[in-house]
Amino acid sequence: ALNYAAPNPVQAMTDLSGLPSRTFSRRFQSATGRSPIDYVQALRIEEAKQMLETSADPVDEISAEVGYQDAAAFRRTFRKLSGTTPADYRRRFSRLGVGAQVN
Repeated sequence: ALNYAAPNPVQAMTDLSGLPSRTFSRRFQSATGRSPIDYVQALRIEEAKQMLETSADPVDEISAEVGYQDAAAFRRTFRKLSGTTPADYRRRFSRLGVGAQVN
């Protein structure tokens, strides 16, 4: 199982690295071109896109499954990173067909 709901994933990554927080963040940014939290958010949103394409689960449920306790924050982040709302994304890219439930 994926650990999207794990609390404070950036701190967990930092702890695993054994580096001071600032050093970890600086090296992570250098290696990936993103801050650790931006990277985590991008992973969560990509997983949410897959779920929106392949399931009829409510958006709030998908939000929780990918680690957002606040559905409004999920929707804001989704829109920021994808340029559309979760519901519009589902309408556009759902693999479930025309009769797919949209929330």
